[in-house]
Order: sequence, then structure tokens, then C-alpha cells
Amino acid sequence: MTYRRKQKSNKSFIITLIILIFLIGISSQTDKISGAGSNLANTIFKPIEKVTYSISSEIIEQVEKTVGSKETRAEVNRLEALNKSLVLENARLNSIINKEKFLKDEKEAIAKSNNTYIKASVINSDLNSMAETFTIDKGRADGIEENDIILQAIGDSNYYTGLVGKVSKVFENTARIITINNEANDVSFVNARSNDYGIIDKFTAKTIQGFMLDVDGDAKNSDIILTSGLGGVYPFGIYIGKINNVSMSEDSLRKNITINSPVDFSHLYRVLVLKKDADYSNDEINEDGEMEDEKANE
Repeated sequence: MTYRRKQKSNKSFIITLIILIFLIGISSQTDKISGAGSNLANTIFKPIEKVTYSISSEIIEQVEKTVGSKETRAEVNRLEALNKSLVLENARLNSIINKEKFLKDEKEAIAKSNNTYIKASVINSDLNSMAETFTIDKGRADGIEENDIILQAIGDSNYYTGLVGKVSKVFENTARIITINNEANDVSFVNARSNDYGIIDKFTAKTIQGFMLDVDGDAKNSDIILTSGLGGVYPFGIYIGKINNVSMSEDSLRKNITINSPVDFSHLYRVLVLKKDADYSNDEINEDGEMEDEKANE
């Protein structure tokens, strides 16, 4: 028994000794293995690192171009502000050009017309309701009276002025205008070609609508529509516009017409005031380019 215990103990000692020697050997080779591992890792990953660095550099460059540095962003902001300023300036210049054309038409209308007009500018207008009502900068002190006629120079090839509306209320230095598009301002008209009468009774964003008093009244596209002189407000012969559509109602009891007006009611700038009791000469231009001299009371 004692011999067996001794033999067993010797075996354990030998095994332990072998393990220690093995561990010491591994420990002595750790640095070499570590170096070899590092070299292997470098060999494998270095090309990948190069590709990764190249890709990341390209991404950074593109981001820099898109987002820009602080200085670049500041320059972009400056250019955007300049662009907005140029857009506004362009709009202002276009407005001046349009007004210049209008003022030229106005000067020509006043110079060549036999009528006497008071020039007025549109003020304090609500853009949403300008098509129906607005205010001018002339009033009682300037000789403006209720029911004076409001026209606009249009530079049309056949007429110098177009009908806008009438004065509805007068103050000392201003006056309120209601246009022919206002429901309270029905306008009687006459077809210049057929002499048939009608009434304007409706307005849309771009056109004036009405109907012929006689369902059999003659009306067709391109007919010229003038004020009839009936009703005691608008004298005969003021240009309203041209017919661009004629249709019958579903019950065939009413002949409807649509009129294109030369007046842009949404962009009124200046108007001409015609005294309600003034003799009115039709502002139609004859074939020789001269104003027709047809008086309303003749």
C-alpha cells in the first residue's frame, strides 16, 4: 500500500512538472507569437484600411461640398440673400415698366380724347375685394361727386378707355368706388353691332357675364359691348369689352353672354374720373387713328 501511494505521488509530481515546463515554454514564445500575429493582422487589414480611408475621405469631401465649411455656408447664405434681392428688384422693375406703359396709355387717352378727365390713384384697397370696390385719392376738395364715372386708360387698338365703375361715396380728400362687378351696380349695355340691349349681372375672376334683354337679340363672339345710356348713371358709348361666348339657358328663356374686359380689376393702379354731368364723346378710334366725335347727347 505504501509503495502504491509513493508511485502515485511520483506520477502526479512528474505530470505537474511537465505542465510547468510547457507553460514556461509557451510564455517564452509569447512575444514572438504576438509579433507574428501583429504582422499577419497588418498584412491582412492594411489594404482594407487604405480602401476605408479612401472612401471616408471621399465622403468627407462630398459632405464638405454639399454642406460646406462655415465660410462656404456663409457665402451660400450671402448669395441666396442676393438672389432674393435681385428677384424683388426684378419684380419692382417689371412693375415700373407696366406702370410706364399704363401712364403712356393714360397720357394718350387724355390728349386725344374730347372728354375731360380727373386723374386719380388707387389707395387703401383690399386686394381681395378690389374687383368690386376700392378707394381713390381724390375727393370733394377735388370736385369729385357721387355717381361720377370711373374709367381706366387701356391702350386698346380701338378704344382709349374702358369702364371700371362709379363713385359711391365721397369724402373730403378721397372717394369710394364700386366697380361694374359689384352686385349693387348692374349695368345696362348695348351691342355696338346689332343695337340689342342687355344687362351685366355677374362677375367671375376673369370675365364679366350678362344676358340679352330680348332672348332673340343678336349677339355673337367678338361683338363690342358699350354702355347703353339707360338708367341715368353711365352715358352711352363707354367701352365695356368684347363678347367671347354666347349660350342659351337650359330652359331657352335667357341668352347669356360672357364679356372679356380690357380692365384688369385685380391690378388697378390709376383711374380717370369723368364727371357725371359732362358731355361724353365715345372714345373710339376711327380708321385714320383719330378719335370719333360722337356726343352722348347728340
